[in-house]
Amino acid sequence: MALAVVARWGSFFISVINHDESTYIVIADEMLRGEVYLRDLIDTKPIGIFWIYAALIKLTGGSILALRIAASCVVGLGSFGLFMAGERVTGGKNFVASGGTRVGIAAGLIYLFICSLFTYYGVSPNTEIFFNVFTIASVALAVAPRLNSRSADPAWHWPVTGFLLGLAMIIKPFAAAEALAIGLFMVWYYGRQKAWGRIITSGAMLVGAFALPLLFVYLYYQQLGMLDQLMFYTFDVSAAYPIELPWYLRLKYMGDYLLRFSPFVILGGGALVQAWRWRSREEPNNKLLPSLLEREKLQWGIYLLLQFALVTVVVLLTGKRFGHYQVQLHPVVALLAAMWWAPGTTVFPWLRRPGLRKYSFVLIFLVASMLGTAHYFAYAKKRDEPPKIAAYFKDKLGADETIFIINGFQISYHLLDKPVPTPYIHSSLLFYDHHVRAFQIDEVAEANRILNDPAVQYLVRRREDANAETPLTERLLPAFEEVDEIGDRLLVYRRKRME
Repeated sequence: MALAVVARWGSFFISVINHDESTYIVIADEMLRGEVYLRDLIDTKPIGIFWIYAALIKLTGGSILALRIAASCVVGLGSFGLFMAGERVTGGKNFVASGGTRVGIAAGLIYLFICSLFTYYGVSPNTEIFFNVFTIASVALAVAPRLNSRSADPAWHWPVTGFLLGLAMIIKPFAAAEALAIGLFMVWYYGRQKAWGRIITSGAMLVGAFALPLLFVYLYYQQLGMLDQLMFYTFDVSAAYPIELPWYLRLKYMGDYLLRFSPFVILGGGALVQAWRWRSREEPNNKLLPSLLEREKLQWGIYLLLQFALVTVVVLLTGKRFGHYQVQLHPVVALLAAMWWAPGTTVFPWLRRPGLRKYSFVLIFLVASMLGTAHYFAYAKKRDEPPKIAAYFKDKLGADETIFIINGFQISYHLLDKPVPTPYIHSSLLFYDHHVRAFQIDEVAEANRILNDPAVQYLVRRREDANAETPLTERLLPAFEEVDEIGDRLLVYRRKRME
């Protein structure tokens, strides 16, 4: 966790890295004021991420700095889960001399760094870094030890794994990919032992516990009398959300990811190729032999490739090429690359220089420090409009007054501690045609809702914004007059006074 903070500290001071994070924070604010998600507040995500941010706001006081530190600790927690997975699949602490612990350390560090390199691939706090914690823990608990021939097979692993996967699902349904991968692994694991009864009992525990978080959400909305809303936003909107994307652009999207993280992809690929070539090698007589034999290493690699394939499928389903969707692939890439440190792996021997090992921890800390510093200078150059908006309106708004910001900068509501005058917090829902259609938004009715709210005394918009030319703004703007500017890009409008 400390190393994650060091690697990411330079991104803590800008108010907006990605508008999704702003949406989580602002919706959590509104929920803490008593508003109900899917009735008073609308977005595309399940409720889990907003419960998490509501808890983080309570714990941290809600400052952007503190929330970014908390998100970094979540990345660190995911790294620790990968350490546990890597250590357990290689035999753990009993095989330190043969390198088992190094695999876990490598997996955790690789995940931490690839989550902290690129803005839209992990630096921005998106849902993926949160639900990854639960899916990583599930793999560490249910899959990794069972590929170690010396590990036990306790029954309680399955209900705990199911519950963790259910928690991941109420953060983002894409976690169904990991749930399916683990379920298929369970069937294979007991099927090869012909333990058909264990498939039934373990499967029942896995599925039953998986359903508990989903059932909790269902009952929560049932007691609110909002099952229709839950079904509409869960299924109808999701079905209308995907867009058509040509197959070659889907390949380009995946190719871009593999190239960005190619050093780790190559390490993992080399280890997998060696495991495949040596799959029939006899076990040598060695007291320090790790439990991850070449056969088990290959099985582990095949499982990781299965999970990678299933995650790729769900990531491509929407037709959208958002980088943060692929953060869900980071744990698999980290675990595959960490196989290079598995006992018996000899591919790329030139990387195993004694000097690198001797100073590895110093080098790791230096790289993390340099990365954090690079982020600081990179983000310092970016425009940061929301603090300017908050400073402008700090002394202009009465206790019961608020503003409406056209197409963006929703974190300003959090900085001002003011309510949002529309349920559609993420501005793209009101200003992008495919969202308007998917959510079946009546833009004129939404404009009337804002006009009928006397608390809304000001509008803020960009000086030039083609996406803001919509029926909503056409209805709103005549009721307001331009009165000022914020910087060189933002215009301020005040509600016209009644004569």
